[in-house]
Amino acid sequence: GQRSWTNLTLAASLVVLTFLVYLPAMGGGFVWDDDSMLTDNIVLKERGLYRSWFTTEQPNYWPLTWTSYWLEYQLWGFNPIGYHVGNVLLHAASALLVWRILVQLNIPGAWVAAAVFAVHPVNVESVAWITQRKNTLSLFFFLLSLLCYLRFDYRGIAGLYWTAIASFVLAMLSKGTVVALPVVLLMCAWWLRGTIGRPDVLRSIPFFAVSAVMSVVEIWFQYVRAIGEEVVRNDAFFGRLAGAGWVVWFYLYKALLPIDLSFIYPRWRIDPTNWLSYIPDLALLAVLGLCWRFRRSWGRAPLFALGYFVVTLTPVLGFFDFYFMKYSFVADHYQYVSIIGIIALVVSAGRAVLKRVGRSYERFAYLGSAVVLVALGLLTWRQGQIYKDHETLWRETLRRNPNASLAHNNLGFILALQGKTDEGISHYRQAIKLEPDHDKAHSNLASALVSQGRLEEAVKHYRQALRINPRHAGVHNNLGIVLVSQGNLDEAISHLRQAVKLKPDHARAHYNLGGVLAEQGQLDTAIDHFRHALRIDADRAHVHESLGRALARLGKSDEAIIHYNEALRIMKSGKDEESERGSPNADAGKVK
Repeated sequence: GQRSWTNLTLAASLVVLTFLVYLPAMGGGFVWDDDSMLTDNIVLKERGLYRSWFTTEQPNYWPLTWTSYWLEYQLWGFNPIGYHVGNVLLHAASALLVWRILVQLNIPGAWVAAAVFAVHPVNVESVAWITQRKNTLSLFFFLLSLLCYLRFDYRGIAGLYWTAIASFVLAMLSKGTVVALPVVLLMCAWWLRGTIGRPDVLRSIPFFAVSAVMSVVEIWFQYVRAIGEEVVRNDAFFGRLAGAGWVVWFYLYKALLPIDLSFIYPRWRIDPTNWLSYIPDLALLAVLGLCWRFRRSWGRAPLFALGYFVVTLTPVLGFFDFYFMKYSFVADHYQYVSIIGIIALVVSAGRAVLKRVGRSYERFAYLGSAVVLVALGLLTWRQGQIYKDHETLWRETLRRNPNASLAHNNLGFILALQGKTDEGISHYRQAIKLEPDHDKAHSNLASALVSQGRLEEAVKHYRQALRINPRHAGVHNNLGIVLVSQGNLDEAISHLRQAVKLKPDHARAHYNLGGVLAEQGQLDTAIDHFRHALRIDADRAHVHESLGRALARLGKSDEAIIHYNEALRIMKSGKDEESERGSPNADAGKVK
């Protein structure tokens, strides 16, 4: 009927609008963390799917996200546009679900709210950055679960209930920050009926069970695999409590006024001994308390929206550590789930205000909605352009946050790769000036100095990097290489042995250690390391050649010839594009 055609038209408009504003982003390439999350992810290596689902090798237990990368890799390899389109598709699907959920909750202006969500610039970080597939995928299943549950609540069809549970499991297998769904279900029951009944509580129990189990898994992976022994933040409970209020108000501000967005925001200094630090917490409690006081009248809608906003932000308020908090306590992608509540509140409130104008309010509503969508869409279009490539991302980050040591380090690394070594060194030094204990900046600076032949200064920075983080296998390897060139073989061997001990699958370290041992005449041990390097990566001509030489020196000519021929075959095929020596390591800190 007419209603179906109208809904179909509105749905198509939502999808078209989403793709339109994200056109610049879809032309972007791979940027920070896209290597560890995708191009160098074990899911694309031997037995990758099994290792992602059934082992603890990944830094986080997000097997459905890893599987989505695997599936897309089968379709278009490492062509970034495919992954960008996938993220935009998921975002558009989530916008459609937001629309239908708000309709189910009888919230006015549902389609406009969904459209605002689709084009809101705060969401660009989640959609335009391939690494954030975990966000777009988890939100899709979170919203699907919520919609199925609401329809079950309305129709009583058991299949919808079980679909809701299954969708929530899939959401948690994509990313654990959607953990608050069971509380959201109870809040929706309160919104629809004014109370939370016993049936509501009983039906939420399986969701709480999924939430509890997967939360334990998420926390274990985060602290043991992603963070490890690194110190993300060292503030105690009261500092985090004060900071939580700052976080909520920051996200609220960016949701309402999405300007001056930055890939990395300045990291606040919060003094828990100063009572002024707790004003944001007190203000938030006061607002929620006032809404609760008037929950039977005007306070009902803002209480529901703000409650949803705060509850879904809880995992990222700072009470639990995430690796990215080493650089900033906030990030745009952290409020991807939460922003829906604020958008729905503002749109419905705006509609209510315009309705007071009189019978012509619809004309003003259409005009106002169009202006808002165009303004937000233009901001999103511009924001999506910064994900063009590594250099664009880091230069734009430094333009908005000049004191971002991470950005200085990573931009320095990009410039060094381009042969602009002096400019790269300048950024490394600035990163160290801003953060003296930035071990990766010290390491990258050392590698740049090596390329200029300044070995003594390089050794000092490698040693400083290891004083800060003695478990960095790449730095041990690179320092070992420099020490070999200086003739300090005993210490070089010590560092190279430490590199392979810390990272047994470090092929270059095994190769370098084998080379030094071969020079000292320890051929059997050298051969073991060459073989180990080839087990990790068999397509390295220089390793086959070195192994062949070592075997020849032991009189094993037949086997040596086999490896010489393999080296020639690889060189002719063009597969062996790596240098024989270690390379500097960019800051590949995990983003959460």
